[in-house]
Amino acid sequence: VHQGKSLLILAGAGSGKTRVITTKIAYLIGEKKVDPYSILAVTFTKKAAQEMAERAHFLEPRSVHANLRTFHSFGSWFLRQYTEKAGIHKNFTVYDDEDSATLMHKAMPQLNRQEAKALAGKIARAKDYCWKPDSPELYNIDSSEIFPRAYEAYQQRLKETGNIDFGDLIMLPVKLMEQHELIRQHMHRRFSVIMVDEYQDSNTAQFKLLRHLVGDDTYVCVVGDDDQSIYSFRGAEVQNILNFPKQFQNTDIIKLEKNYRSTPQILTTANDSICHN
Repeated sequence: VHQGKSLLILAGAGSGKTRVITTKIAYLIGEKKVDPYSILAVTFTKKAAQEMAERAHFLEPRSVHANLRTFHSFGSWFLRQYTEKAGIHKNFTVYDDEDSATLMHKAMPQLNRQEAKALAGKIARAKDYCWKPDSPELYNIDSSEIFPRAYEAYQQRLKETGNIDFGDLIMLPVKLMEQHELIRQHMHRRFSVIMVDEYQDSNTAQFKLLRHLVGDDTYVCVVGDDDQSIYSFRGAEVQNILNFPKQFQNTDIIKLEKNYRSTPQILTTANDSICHN
């Protein structure tokens, strides 16, 4: 029923986080007559996105027209519309970790394979924060003089191929919306409702993407567990969920505190652990 203001739903494991998203999608389409085409809902894994889509479709068949994706799948969808402005090939390929390591080795042949792979991993981490080769914050990842040069050489080589890597799926849409007001306005008109599942696993770049996608009239709802973040090794930033009310004004907060999945013994043990977070 909630609408109008931004909404943060804090929900522990087994409390029905995904159900909240899918039920809300069905309610907005069926009861509030929201155009499913204007709804965007994102999560973090293909399996979770598929489950979200299947549940929503079961509750409301018209939800098949909503944009229910992973963050990175959404980034790919976004970039397919703006390949020319992004400076990439219209049929671009997304490089995986091994492709990126190979490209790093080609960009700097003096590196051995292990060194190239390590630097490619650090570049991926930098892109999780939307840091460019000339960003002074790079020293937080690697303070050596070679890292900015390696990043620059890697980016130049990547640009020459017309392809992108995994980090670009988020960083490039952020850059495009920062640099092109018309693109940002188009996205604001395109999506009137934006929802994020497992928001505690979002990183800095994904937060920036969400911030640019949300316009003055966008209804934004995120669901997450502030005691749980499994992707910190990929740059997940739990501060995103803790600071959500500050970033999105007049946010309402709802807590789902009942676990429908676990036995009392498991809950007691889990709560004894997370109370030290």
